[in-house]
Amino acid sequence: MKQPWGYLLLSVALHLSAGWLLYSLRAAPEPLAWQTPMAIQLVSLASAAEPARVLPARPLPTVADVPPTPKAPAPTKPVAAAKPLPAKTQPALAKAPPPEARQRPVQPSAAPKPVQPAPSQRAPVSAPVNTAIARAPAPASPPTAPVLSLRPSFVSPPPPPRYPSQARRRNQQGVVQVEVCLDERGRQLKLTLIRSSGIESLDQAALDAVTRWRFRPEIVDGRAVPSRVQIPIEFALTANR
Repeated sequence: MKQPWGYLLLSVALHLSAGWLLYSLRAAPEPLAWQTPMAIQLVSLASAAEPARVLPARPLPTVADVPPTPKAPAPTKPVAAAKPLPAKTQPALAKAPPPEARQRPVQPSAAPKPVQPAPSQRAPVSAPVNTAIARAPAPASPPTAPVLSLRPSFVSPPPPPRYPSQARRRNQQGVVQVEVCLDERGRQLKLTLIRSSGIESLDQAALDAVTRWRFRPEIVDGRAVPSRVQIPIEFALTANR
């Protein structure tokens, strides 16, 4: 009795294992494709961000103006060359023989006429001019130094100088000495104050009086010569005027 149960159990076990094998084959999942693992690299950040560097701007390449390409001319139709006309041949004309050169009789050349000398042109002789030699005027005698006169000579009695009223009130007195330079005609050339009285009003009164005086020229060897004369003029209240 034990053997049939054993075969039965073995048969059941075989059937179960065969069924599980079939089921496992049918329900087996499709095999997964192996994927290559991604490589991840960790980059460590810098402690302080570096400042960005500004690169110098590069000049853009200049585009050269490209001249437009000329259009190809349309092909022209070939013109048929005109056929050359046959040249007309003219009969060659016989050249006439050149006329014989005529020999002209050579005439004897006339003898050259003697060349007459041209009359010499003489410069007209002007009449002698009486050139009078201009005599240079005799040099004027150098002016002589004025002669000092010892005493003046008047044409008319000289009027006395006017006594200044202010000097009279102040009882001012003095002597003024002047020098008069005269030409050969007795005319006054220069009037000089040689010695002052110390009072301006008296000096000016003396000069004003002398300018109105008329003098005679100084005579030396019968000839009038320039001269100079010194005249003292006294201003005094007790003097007769």
